[in-house]
Amino acid sequence: MEAMLSIAMLSIISVGIFRLLKDGNTMWQNGSARIALESEARITMLTVRKLITQSQGATIAISRFDASQPVNSYLEAIMAEEVYITTTQSKCGCAGQSSSTTTVGAAGAPVQLYQYGSRLLAVYPQVKPGTDMTDNTQVTANTYYTTVTITADLDSISFDFADSKDATVINVGARFSKWVFASSPPMTLFMQETIVVKRMHAAGYYYN
Repeated sequence: MEAMLSIAMLSIISVGIFRLLKDGNTMWQNGSARIALESEARITMLTVRKLITQSQGATIAISRFDASQPVNSYLEAIMAEEVYITTTQSKCGCAGQSSSTTTVGAAGAPVQLYQYGSRLLAVYPQVKPGTDMTDNTQVTANTYYTTVTITADLDSISFDFADSKDATVINVGARFSKWVFASSPPMTLFMQETIVVKRMHAAGYYYN
């Protein structure tokens, strides 16, 4: 009887310890995923802010990439200067990059920022070194497009002008999600920013 009681008590204690360890592991993984998602969301919104504030505001156009993508999930503008951004290296598609930082666009060049599936992409043209910039045929032949994935955990993003008569303020709202467990709903996070366009017309800051 004593042996049976000991085994029964040990079984109950073992089940309790197992449940405690399982719950602790679940909480730890959820916490780690939350921190990672918040970090990625902040990096993404900072990148969007940089691309908008360092563009020529009068050239900003808001639309969508194609009919399969959400309305107002596409923004295009001519850059006033090159933008230095940080992204997740494992997802950014920056061929040849050895770190999680890269540059996007150039003064006078267009940059497209849009949602495609669960990714937020920045697409911009580059010209091969040594190209004769006075020869339009050579420039066209030597121009290629670079795509950088800012985040791969995007549910939705929306760009809109705060005032349809005034294109100097843009509202940006984005929802991010990350799966932790296949049996549970994904973790979600919503962020919103109001961004003031600082350079409306010129390629350089001091020309405004």
